[in-house]
Amino acid sequence: MTGVASTEKAASTKKKSERKCATKEEYRQLSSIMGVMNNLRKQGTLCDVTLVVQGKHFPAHRVVLAAASHFFSLMFTTRMMESMSHEVELRSAEPEIIELLIEFIYTARILVNSSNVQSLLDAANQYQIEPVKKMCVEFLKGQIDATNCLGISSLADCMDCPELKAAAEDFFELHFTEVYKLDEFLQLDVKQLTHLLHQDKLTVRAEAQIYDAAVRWLKYDVCNRQRYMVEVLGCVRFPLVSKTFLSKTVQAEPLIQDNPQCLKMVISGMRYHLLSLEDREDLGESSRPRRKKHDYRIALFGGSQPQSCRYFNPKDSTWTDIRCPFEKRRDATAVFWDNVVYILGGSQLFPIKRMDCYNVLKDSWYSKLGPPTPRDSLAACAYIWPLYDTVVVCV
Repeated sequence: MTGVASTEKAASTKKKSERKCATKEEYRQLSSIMGVMNNLRKQGTLCDVTLVVQGKHFPAHRVVLAAASHFFSLMFTTRMMESMSHEVELRSAEPEIIELLIEFIYTARILVNSSNVQSLLDAANQYQIEPVKKMCVEFLKGQIDATNCLGISSLADCMDCPELKAAAEDFFELHFTEVYKLDEFLQLDVKQLTHLLHQDKLTVRAEAQIYDAAVRWLKYDVCNRQRYMVEVLGCVRFPLVSKTFLSKTVQAEPLIQDNPQCLKMVISGMRYHLLSLEDREDLGESSRPRRKKHDYRIALFGGSQPQSCRYFNPKDSTWTDIRCPFEKRRDATAVFWDNVVYILGGSQLFPIKRMDCYNVLKDSWYSKLGPPTPRDSLAACAYIWPLYDTVVVCV
């Protein structure tokens, strides 16, 4: 029986190997055929259609174009006039771009760069050449930055590229505080602006930045945009704006002072700060928080030398001492969660039982009960437990 099983296994392995070889051979054969077809195209041999773009002529084979493009498939396989014409004019197209697309159809090779990507995406979308469209989308996703994310989002809308639009909007939401200060933000129309300012995922330090963005957009062309004041400032969640900022900055803004409806929004925001927690919950959307923007820093705790705790800020490459009232530990570990650093384990003369906690925002220290068994040289991580709050797991 063992011999039979071994024989069957060997036969199965051979078949798999043969299938792989066949696939590679098929690929080489298809590549060879398309290489011959491309040479015939370049020589004008057996070509049965010529694409005409701004006076330039591109001979091709209908069957190849139809196989690569649903647009050309419909054109050549239905009763459209072009199905019988030897020449087909492509209006509103660029000769260089059509040449690149034809070359891709025959060779599966194309160079996408910053100079041609928009034109290629437009043509690939129009002529329904999906692989090129996908390559353009991937290229543009890699080019998104603060100066162009809004423009790329608009382009994605026009070209029906939801994946690209989502990537551009994700970037905008994450880098909102940089983008709204640039000129591209000021060119948005009111519909685009309000759509973006309503998003819960905008990353801000405070709601006052949403207010600042809204007022900046209004003042860029105050004569024509003043009529949109209620609509635009309605995107600001005034209950989330600090009472001091509301009274000193917002109420003093001339645009708001001259508009009773906007003034009413501000007063509602100030009243929010006087409400109980139960009453605040009833306000719903107007008091829904945004995504918070944080500075990420690298902290140092413990070590064998009696030095102070420190953190490193990558933003400005500076080190800052952290006042620590507790004795230093050796072979400890630290976990960061929700603006608190939890320091566990480690030892001085004996293993330390307690867990020391440092609140980054309040710059304050406190202690909690540590692991049941004190130990050093341990590892720990923060984990969101499905049924409970976040927990610290030690191993």
